[in-house]
Amino acid sequence: MGEGGGPNGTFSTRAAARILAVPPQRIRYWVKRRFISPSVTRGRRYRFVFKDLLVMRLAKELLPSRRHLEPVQRAVERVREMVGPTRPVSSLKLENLDGRIVVRDGPVCFEAESGQLILDFERRALRGKVDERFSAARARERFDEARRLAEEDPLRALSIYSKLATHEPASFETHMHLAALLEEQGEPGDALRHLLAAATSAPANAEVYLKLGLLYRKLGAAEHAIRSLLQALECDPALVAAHRNLADLYEQAGRQHEALRHLSAIHRLLKGGE
Repeated sequence: MGEGGGPNGTFSTRAAARILAVPPQRIRYWVKRRFISPSVTRGRRYRFVFKDLLVMRLAKELLPSRRHLEPVQRAVERVREMVGPTRPVSSLKLENLDGRIVVRDGPVCFEAESGQLILDFERRALRGKVDERFSAARARERFDEARRLAEEDPLRALSIYSKLATHEPASFETHMHLAALLEEQGEPGDALRHLLAAATSAPANAEVYLKLGLLYRKLGAAEHAIRSLLQALECDPALVAAHRNLADLYEQAGRQHEALRHLSAIHRLLKGGE
């Protein structure tokens, strides 16, 4: 867990303020105004989870150009209504475009407060501004920056990776690093989404299927784990970790013959490497 992580992966108000580089009283104000609801409350003490920090970082990014919280609050509430309860607001890209909060969801772009779609020429203007910030060289710099920040400031690293993934949705590296960071921060569902995106970008890569198998296993989805691990072996039959996890999964399922087959494969591979 990142700096300030507490019990069960939660953050105190002071720890959250330190990570976000805002005064603690600003977070208390956001809670008072019900812009953010602490995931855990112990008496008068608040504890926040990683997703809470994502919403607060969004507020910090959008508020400098606005004098009041209310427009941002209305925009976020409107977006929550649009995406429904099963999808996190943090999975969308929110930006300030000429004083308006704009949401980009894949190819769709709309104004958050009104729900009005952004016209093509406006979308081109927005895309142009983004492209100026993300030339190939600049994107590489930002990617390297996110890698350096992953341990000391995971929230900032996540923000950078997310922007890079929005700019280049087929980037295998970005999705893999996003998935790893999200899983470390206790967000396996979002991690899974990025691993699947990485698999789409590199369908012959054994590593991504191995990671999918391990994450599915962690989530208790044994059949999905088995399918992913078998796919990893199709890409790389000498992947010992895939054989080992398949042997465990088959043994747990009472499928001793399949388990023995993968244990034998491990023995052959290790003996051959001596």
